[in-house]
Amino acid sequence: MLGKPYFDLARAIYRASGFDDLVDLLVAKLPHLIGADEAVVLTYSPMRGAIAVTNHGPRARLLSERIDVLNRLLPKSPVTQKVDFANPGDLGFAMSDHVSPEDYKNSEFARGVFGDQAANDVLFGLMVNGKRRTAFLNCYMSAGTFGYQARERFDAILLTARGVLDRMEAHGLELAVRQRVFANSAESALAIFILNLKSELCPLNHAAVRLAENWWEPDEAVRQLTPKRVAELDDELDDAWENPVAGVWKDIRLDLGGGQMTVHAFPKLSGEVILMFAVDGEGGSEEAMAILTKRQREIMDWIAEGKTSAEAAIILGISPRTVEKHLEAVFQRLGVENRIAAMRRYLDLKRGV
Repeated sequence: MLGKPYFDLARAIYRASGFDDLVDLLVAKLPHLIGADEAVVLTYSPMRGAIAVTNHGPRARLLSERIDVLNRLLPKSPVTQKVDFANPGDLGFAMSDHVSPEDYKNSEFARGVFGDQAANDVLFGLMVNGKRRTAFLNCYMSAGTFGYQARERFDAILLTARGVLDRMEAHGLELAVRQRVFANSAESALAIFILNLKSELCPLNHAAVRLAENWWEPDEAVRQLTPKRVAELDDELDDAWENPVAGVWKDIRLDLGGGQMTVHAFPKLSGEVILMFAVDGEGGSEEAMAILTKRQREIMDWIAEGKTSAEAAIILGISPRTVEKHLEAVFQRLGVENRIAAMRRYLDLKRGV
């Protein structure tokens, strides 16, 4: 059974006001709950490896002092060689399931990072799972191994923490976007683009669509960034984080199609990037139909007439693949998942509904 101590900690986690508050609860309360000596939260960047250690116990101090050694020896850890830490599963796992305590303590990794303070067993749990930041919850035991009840409680707390952190990330993103929108001058509109996981720039509002129509080719539904530019952008945005679930705005130089310009960029944990910048013109004066480009409106007119993508492509003198690419953009901008829903929403917009 999980017991009252588990539910007390779960309730406290649910009420946590931020990442630091939640982590403080975990490192203070979780060891007693599962019979561990110490709990540590390790934050990782895909660009730099381990970058932050939370807690003040003896192993946390060693990890903080030897973080460069940790990153250098991590590929040689006997646990890393047995477990895919990028995809370890939804629940926690114990070191003792994969490596004997003796082999672990005698490994180059354990000796280099922990010395004579290497644990007899460790519980690992992926607490934050994103393309831009990950964080692991590690619980150390000096003697013995973690039993069934300890693992059950660890997994339950891990899943509770994950849910709360997902909520924090969503709330932080909403707040950051609101603040940027409200701070914008009434004399200008905000153009909003998103850089998706395919490295494509997609306009998300009327002002952005108008700019894309002016800057891009008529049948360019999205603008593809080169792998080199994406890698540079990832490097520029790697420090745009307060903690693993709270990004911050950062000004970058980017060519969206109209030349190099300064853009406000906000990285999401998923790997996407929200891009905003002010453009001349009164905000809020766009017609609802301006959310689609001229070509997309032409395609939707023919779809509404009952034409297939292939038929619309022949009529417009473009390829069926180009039609499908535009339809994907239409679905995203109208907030629908298929062409029937898109057609209904499009006709509603035409009628001013």
